[in-house]
Amino acid sequence: MFFAKGHGTGNDFVVIPDLDASIELTAPQVAAICDRRRGVGGDGIMRVVHAAKHPDAQEQSGEAEWFMDYRNADGSIAEMCGNGVRVFARYLLESGLSSGSAVPVATRAGLRTIEVVGDDLEADMSSARFLGTERVTLAGTEYEGTHVSMGNPHLVVRVTDDELDALDLTGDPAVDPAVFPNKANIEFISPTATGVRMRVHERGVGETLSCGTGACAAGAVGLDAGTGVATVDVPGGRLTVTVDDDTLRLRGPAVMVAEGRFRLL
Repeated sequence: MFFAKGHGTGNDFVVIPDLDASIELTAPQVAAICDRRRGVGGDGIMRVVHAAKHPDAQEQSGEAEWFMDYRNADGSIAEMCGNGVRVFARYLLESGLSSGSAVPVATRAGLRTIEVVGDDLEADMSSARFLGTERVTLAGTEYEGTHVSMGNPHLVVRVTDDELDALDLTGDPAVDPAVFPNKANIEFISPTATGVRMRVHERGVGETLSCGTGACAAGAVGLDAGTGVATVDVPGGRLTVTVDDDTLRLRGPAVMVAEGRFRLL
């Protein structure tokens, strides 16, 4: 099976063109492909499917030709991925499936438009929704954070620089299943001169070098739910979040690094 691979600030993805939705991927198959020692390796998989061919995207097919069918590394379905949608758009542009300076993409969180800005791609991610405060327990310590929806669930926790560096994110964060029935992405942030520094535990993956929707949530929290521009420094690089009265935009690199074939077992 053909694949391509790309990353956004180290958040890496396997891209599988399945234009007519003819491939059935099970959760164990996704996990096997994403295995970093026995498979291709990645934080997730994105199938490229004609929006009109997929039941989750048919309503968006009048606005976007392509649907991003995203799966986490454990095979679970995710609604949105901010780094992933930029990599998805980069693949469409480099493969000739799309052209121009603006690429509409259908996702489970709704339509996202990605624009070429110099060497970067900038995604219109829609507005962040603030849903109050919730708690998370990690490595025996309970934290309070801000519940933010970016089309997928996030909990953003403010900590000090020293606390951020000392965090052990290898465990599985415990959140209230009544609030987060499908778990949540947990972002820990500390302030910088221009925004925040962030580490993240992604549901279905673990700690990653970056998380695009997490950066959106973190940047919005760093701006105290106001408007402005915030840089979000992650272990894999820097993303820029711009919030205005209408929407939130995420800018950063999206790089294709490989293509090839793998055996689907």
